[in-house]
Amino acid sequence: MSSSSRRVLALATFTQFAAGFGFWSFGILAPELARETGLNERDFGLAVTFIFVGTLFSSLMTGELVRRFGGQATMIRLFAVMAGAVFLLFGGTWTTAMISAALFGLGYGPQGAIGMTLVTQSADRGRRGLYLAIRHASVPLAAASVGRLLPPLMVMAGWQAGVFVVLGVLALAFLLVCTASRALAVETTVAEPMRLTQRLGTVFQIPPNLRFLWMVGFAFAMSQTAVTTFSYLYLLEVVGLSAVAAGVFVSNLHLTALLGRPVLGVVTDRTGRPMLVLAGIAVIAVLALIALLQVDAETPSWVLIPVAIGCGIAGQCWNSVFVTAMSFKVAPGDLAELNGRAFAVLSVGWMISPPIVWFLIEVTGAYTVPLVGVAALNAMAALVILANRAEDRGAR
Repeated sequence: MSSSSRRVLALATFTQFAAGFGFWSFGILAPELARETGLNERDFGLAVTFIFVGTLFSSLMTGELVRRFGGQATMIRLFAVMAGAVFLLFGGTWTTAMISAALFGLGYGPQGAIGMTLVTQSADRGRRGLYLAIRHASVPLAAASVGRLLPPLMVMAGWQAGVFVVLGVLALAFLLVCTASRALAVETTVAEPMRLTQRLGTVFQIPPNLRFLWMVGFAFAMSQTAVTTFSYLYLLEVVGLSAVAAGVFVSNLHLTALLGRPVLGVVTDRTGRPMLVLAGIAVIAVLALIALLQVDAETPSWVLIPVAIGCGIAGQCWNSVFVTAMSFKVAPGDLAELNGRAFAVLSVGWMISPPIVWFLIEVTGAYTVPLVGVAALNAMAALVILANRAEDRGAR
């Protein structure tokens, strides 16, 4: 690994950590804002949907932003937008929180796509999966850091102190990208500029060689919330675990993602078969969800460990494998554009999944239907991949 590749990987990993720190802070701040306003915690949980509304629109503009401003100037603007969005949380109302989430998503979307592109173009083909996985591992690390740092701080100093910490992390990333022009040089082809309305149409204009992959990615995006957030809520509301026990489950889930992403990155590199790895993740998702539905109040605590590991792999470890598969199918100069468009498509899945799951829970009065539905979605994804496994050959 060359020194320039190490610099790019370190920069992309930290910037993703900072953006992830901001992303996960919305969920941690939700209980405090609910108490501040007298609203339900679930009301502020909608911030995730608003974030992905923002990413849907901004991710489509990734290629245009990079062509117009370059990698460094674009990243500077994106972190300024994210920091400004978090500042709005000081308003302390549901409305300002949802506006904050949507604006944060505007910066979050292209940041992710550009970071993926930077790592991909600097990594050797045989180590691309590992490098992308290391970058993506910063997301569960950010989640773990937010969960450990912000709650006790807010207990001592109030929820506003938590907002100040998030702003500080984003400000540090902003200063870092201001001084890293070489590492932020994004290779891109020159194309005709398009208005946002034109680019929204490209969500449904998927390149033929990517339709199969993006369809599978959309299924994983739809299921990600269910096997992470809703598995936690299921253990609290249905199984009746204590907040501490359920919190340990979530911690184990994120620790699995932190370790599992690099491991699966190595597996992807060694096999050269990212789609086959995605099929394995889908199978693990099915098994994890079936096991989760068997858990009750009498289940020994040690049984929850493998279930948490399965949910961590299923919900959090597919992203870097997906991006690696993309990189095998896309010309280097088109990667920033298509990474952005892919992230927009996935954002639709992330955006609509929580309301759909909540709706099914409200209608049926149980978690069984949505969790079984997600298991079926993953089973279909695995079957489709295996039925079209010829697409995965020759990736090396």
